[in-house]
Parts: sequence; C-alpha cells; structure tokens
Amino acid sequence: MKCTYLLFLAVAQACDVPLIRPLESGTAADGVVVAATNLTQSANVGLMSLTGQVLSRSLISTASHPPELTTVLGGDLAFPSMAAKGREVVILDRYPRSVLTWVNVNTANVRAQLSVATGFLANPHDYVPILANKVYVSRFDPNTDSGQQPFDSGSDILIVDPGIPAITGRIDIVAAMPKYASFIVHPDRARLVGNRVYIVLPYYDLVYNAGPSYVASIDPETDQIVDLTLLESLSGCSGLDVAPDESSIAVACSGGWHGSNTANSRTSGIVGVQLQPKLSEIWRIRATTVGNRAFGFEVGYVDARHVVAPQLGESGPPLVNDAVFLIDTTTGGSTMLLESADVPVTLSVGPCDSISNFCFIADAQRKSIHRLSYDGAQYSLSSYSWTDPTGLPPRLLSFF
Repeated sequence: MKCTYLLFLAVAQACDVPLIRPLESGTAADGVVVAATNLTQSANVGLMSLTGQVLSRSLISTASHPPELTTVLGGDLAFPSMAAKGREVVILDRYPRSVLTWVNVNTANVRAQLSVATGFLANPHDYVPILANKVYVSRFDPNTDSGQQPFDSGSDILIVDPGIPAITGRIDIVAAMPKYASFIVHPDRARLVGNRVYIVLPYYDLVYNAGPSYVASIDPETDQIVDLTLLESLSGCSGLDVAPDESSIAVACSGGWHGSNTANSRTSGIVGVQLQPKLSEIWRIRATTVGNRAFGFEVGYVDARHVVAPQLGESGPPLVNDAVFLIDTTTGGSTMLLESADVPVTLSVGPCDSISNFCFIADAQRKSIHRLSYDGAQYSLSSYSWTDPTGLPPRLLSFF
C-alpha cells in the first residue's frame, strides 16, 4: 500500500533507453491519489493536494463508463509502490478482476486497460516501470490449472509493454525459489532501485496459512533472480519502502495468519535489508516490542532513521484498535501517533516522502486523511476531511 505513478515516454528503441528513475522525494510530487472503497465491489478515485485541498472528487469510479473502460473498477484496488514523474495514474484492480487501468490525471481520460488474468484470478499486487516499453507486474496468486493459454502459470512476474498495452513475457518465480511442502510463493510488492528490482516473496498454502518470506533481487536486463535472502522467523511479509540513500529497504511483515482473522505478532516485524553488495538484514523491529500487535501491510520512511507503520486492530472480543507508530530503526524506540476509535482495520500508512519528512495516513473510520510531519525531534499531524461523493471511506493513498 504505498507510493504511486507512471512515467510515460515514447516507445524505447533498442537498448539505449535508460531505466526509468523513481520520483525524487520532495521535488516533484504534485499531490495524493485517494481511493475510497468498500474493499469488495465499489471504489472511487480522487485527487488531493499535498496540503489537503481537494483537486478532484472523482477521477474515476465504479460508476464510470468512458469508451476506453471495458471493465468497471472493483473494490480491491492497489497503486504501484514506485512513483515517478508523469501525468498518469495506474490502478491495479486486484481480485477478482485482475486488470490494469491507466488514467490521465489532467483529463480523467482512461487511456487503456489490460487484463493480466490469462485465464485465472491472478490478483496483481504491484507495477514496476523499468523502461518506457517495459513494466514488471507481480501476480500474487497461483493458477492450479495452468497450461491452457500463454502466460497462465501465476505466482510470477509478467512483463508488460504499457504503450500497447500488451503482455510480452513472464518471469517464472516459482522455478527460481526454494520448495516448501504445501506452500507456494506469492510475489508481492516491488521497487526499482538503481539497476535492480527488489521484491518481497511470501509463501502461503492454498487456504493462506503463512509460511516463510524472502526478499529477492532481479536483474531487469536478464529478467533473472540474482540474489535472495530469507527473512528468518517472519511470515506474511508484503510492504516495502526504500531508504532515502537507496542503500537499503524496509520490509513489513504482518505475521502468520494461519487461516484466521488474527495475525500472529510473534512472527511479525519490520526488517531493514541492505541491498549491496549482497542482500542482508541490518536491523529488525519485532512487533512484540512495539505494541504487542502484528504490524500491518505498509511501512514508510519519514527520514533516514525513522519509519512509520501501522499495527492491526481486531474486532474481538475484546476489541483492539489499530495504531500507527513512529519507529526509530536504530534504537527500536516507538511513539504512537494515531489510534482508531473502536473500529479496527481502518488505518493505513503511505505514501511517505523521506526528503521532505512527511507521510500520509488514510483513516477510513473518520473519513479523513492525516499528514504526518516530522523534523527529527517532534512530529505534528494535520487532518483533512475526505467527503467522497459515493460515501465510501478513504482507504488507499499514493503520490502523483
């Protein structure tokens, strides 16, 4: 759940096209994309300035019917983790639709849609621009009846040309990963850093009991995994953010779910992973040392030393509220920033700008968006009401 965008250029020629560079924090983000959703069937996407001014109440919604929109939006949406300069928002309509939608933020025109289902419910989780004509799309779910059509194995990374748009290739993640009885890898959130793509790879069984989790490095020139590290004793890892100096990433792990609605805080944590010369863990914050609840699915750097992360509430009994923490990755110290008011699973973190030192937090219960500012010693929260025309609550944010 974290930073967004798409840089659109002319179709690349040969191999002289450079890797797409991510948006430099604090320099070019124009505003925030807001997805209000019921998480299942309906959603509305609007735009807000970085200071809380509403720019568009509805860029696109489930009720939209422009000619280019062949599949209406569902409620299970995501935005790309990685942001770059550009005037298009990419929407990942995850489950069950498995569709990518490109929308112009100036005109609200839908440029194109592309199904990445290839015969099964693929559940795309991230979208990583590599070149002007090459994007990685991580498909979270496997296909238990593959071999019926091209690119239909699942639990993989599709290679997409966004200009056409069309699927042009596939990276077989399953074949490159360790094998575990009854568990299969589920490719999740990913980012391009330098000349490598880093992706979080949790394992689940067919009823979503959680197994181990890994981080992998992929060379986009060869489309091969070139490095891999196990996040020892942690499960359900998904979200990630890049440190300001791009030397490491933070990975959020919600713990083992074991088929229930309660995550296991003993296998939940946030981990810092050094990227070069080899992937290696450099710090770890266990959930039990912060609030004794499992972390959620997002993490964001607010500066070089501090991350912001939610811990998951539970409807109970007893009822436990969500909480968002500011965490010092050096000392492990934490400060609670915000708590839900008797309605759990309503707070989500991101995107964050670690150069200008602010993060945004979606608050579905209060129908608000909070901006956290932090100067290294003190923090402040500014709250902006989001009155969605559909009445749906804001749950997902990203930069554009």
